[in-house]
Amino acid sequence: MIGDVVKKFFARGQYKETGLNQGEGIDYDEILAQLGIVKMELDRIKTTIINEIQGYYEKMIDSKRSNDNEGAEMSAAEIVLKKRVLKAILAYGNMIELAIRRIQDTRSLESIVKVLTPLKYAMSSMDEYLSGFAPEAVTSLSSVLEETEGVIRKTGIISNTIPQGKSVSELVPEASELITSAIAKAQKEAEQLSPKVPETFDPEIIERKVFEYIKEKNGVLSLKKASEELGIPLNIIKATLYRLEARGIIKVDLPNEQQI
Repeated sequence: MIGDVVKKFFARGQYKETGLNQGEGIDYDEILAQLGIVKMELDRIKTTIINEIQGYYEKMIDSKRSNDNEGAEMSAAEIVLKKRVLKAILAYGNMIELAIRRIQDTRSLESIVKVLTPLKYAMSSMDEYLSGFAPEAVTSLSSVLEETEGVIRKTGIISNTIPQGKSVSELVPEASELITSAIAKAQKEAEQLSPKVPETFDPEIIERKVFEYIKEKNGVLSLKKASEELGIPLNIIKATLYRLEARGIIKVDLPNEQQI
């Protein structure tokens, strides 16, 4: 996984911890060039995902026109899934852009540590996030990982220089703020770059509605009545229940196809 590999890369190198202001032997131009390649690859992946989203959107529209609600719901689910991947890619791209700007401005070992530390955590989080629902996206990022490996190797920073765990806040107090900002920016960009899914077919909205309905009914409900009261087709209600169960949110028990 990306996170595990990054930890391994950060554990490599011969740099000795003798002070953060020692940048001797680090080729900043080469590091910037490699980060630039990473950004170019992320832009390529971003374009591919946007095109895939547009393709599913057109399928969803065609299904709606032919009154194929099941087909429309399936395409909508794919759009939402792809948008999640897009947000992760955009957030990571924002972190790469930040790293490039910071290193260009200061060209010091301290600047590298301060940008690679949140970048390291961002990669680990992205790996965990995408692996849960889009493992193929992790595979498509292999070239990005290879280039990032090169950046880390060029710095020669070993693990005792990069803070571990909660100590990241001590060395880089703005790290979590930078990551939060990158994610917020990615959220806006993703909404601007991809079409909006109608609420009727948006699986995330449907999941929230179904889950709230389940809580209102204290976990026991009639699927038919739920479908009527929520205005959601019965097959979509069932599919939503099993998606929620797969994520460990609820436990589904339908001996008579009535109760959960």
